[in-house]
Amino acid sequence: MHSGTQRELPANLDAECALIGAVLVNNAAFDVLPSGFEARHFFERLHVEIWEAICEMRKAGRIANPVTVKMLVPEGQVGTMTVAQYLAHLASNAVNVVSAPDYARAIMDCAARRACITLGEKLEDAAFSRDIEIMDQVDALRVRFDEVVRALNGEQRAKTLADAAKRALASTADAYQGKGVAGVDYGLSWLMNMIGPFLPGQLIIVGGATKQGKSTLIEQIIAGAAINGHAAWVNSGEMKDEELAHRALSRLTDIQAWRQIRGKVSDQEYEKLDQARRNAETWQDRVYIRDDSMTLRQIKREIADFSKRHPGGMAVVDHIGLVEREAGQTRMSDAEFAPLVTRSLKMAAGECNLPIVAAAQLKKNTFEITDRNISRKTYLAAISRRPKYGDIFGSCEKDANQVIIPFRAETILTELEPAEQSDLHPIWEEVMSTVKDKAEIVLALSRHTRWPQRREVGWDGPRTMFTDLQQTAQTRML
Repeated sequence: MHSGTQRELPANLDAECALIGAVLVNNAAFDVLPSGFEARHFFERLHVEIWEAICEMRKAGRIANPVTVKMLVPEGQVGTMTVAQYLAHLASNAVNVVSAPDYARAIMDCAARRACITLGEKLEDAAFSRDIEIMDQVDALRVRFDEVVRALNGEQRAKTLADAAKRALASTADAYQGKGVAGVDYGLSWLMNMIGPFLPGQLIIVGGATKQGKSTLIEQIIAGAAINGHAAWVNSGEMKDEELAHRALSRLTDIQAWRQIRGKVSDQEYEKLDQARRNAETWQDRVYIRDDSMTLRQIKREIADFSKRHPGGMAVVDHIGLVEREAGQTRMSDAEFAPLVTRSLKMAAGECNLPIVAAAQLKKNTFEITDRNISRKTYLAAISRRPKYGDIFGSCEKDANQVIIPFRAETILTELEPAEQSDLHPIWEEVMSTVKDKAEIVLALSRHTRWPQRREVGWDGPRTMFTDLQQTAQTRML
């Protein structure tokens, strides 16, 4: 029996009601809550169930309101009210979104106090017990108490290098024994040979100018990772999910995406597309796409939720320039906002223990041609200029573990094509023939291997994809 009089456990039911009501009225309140806030922090059991239902709705990209949430909450009575009536009551008494973080912190504070009380009771029980291993129990309780304090302060436990070395060696042993590559295996041998797999905590920047193929490379990385069993969460700011699906089916069937979109396919081709869709359904079910506008806070929250449900996965943001700004960021220039995004994504990669791939634009003048007297020298200069990490807009490379830049000289020469009747056109054609259907993958920066490196690859325009030139050559020989 514990000493002292019986007292009520700390709880703030008013704050719980106000917070749930605020989110039900305006889902934007969900996205401004302190990091680490979870359903377990609520005291009232029904509130826990309601919050879990709200989280499910938000993960699915759906609106959470009294009508949609009630379908996910078990039926019951709250005094004289049904669950549906209680949800409507909470919404009608909602607080302003601005107050939501304060209510969440009050709820978390009470949850931490309850945890401390529970630990105190367990410590008292241990002290009164006759267990000779009492110090083991005390040490376990002390570790748990430290976790409670860190959770309240948003801190993490320091890790020793020795522990990290053990985990690193274990992952190496698994890979050596054929149990899988350590990290995310994205299936592109020509890139794996340059930088290896993507490891948890890494931020990989894929830079590129317009039409150079950065989104294409990312799409191939996502598909390769999913085929190899890794789940992927994707924020696609440039393309809708159906467009991404058309491009994926194009790579599987050789039927161009534009023909699919316009319905210019034969009956046989349609059957081929449908068969490819069915065959790819297993790995495509591992790719989760958000193609709506999202703020940095929303992206980080989604990645955190995803990492808990899909350990061993990866996250993708395409691209950082399309991340929605919050109220306090509207006055920032693009050059100021970009490194804020990459810094936050780098931290999220470490906190969520997964690699994050982010696309970034190159500066507009990266491939600018200043020569007024166009000649063969001009064309050769246009295809010899290789992008560098310093060409990434907004100095985003500072937070990256790897900076990869696809480079297609063909697109640059296309912009310089002279008139067919011009004396320069044969020269242009000659230079173009050296780069047509070819590309390079430039490793512009790496914190893990030698850089810069360049790897020549093929470019399949109809299917919009990079190809392995060595495999293509072997296929032709066969």
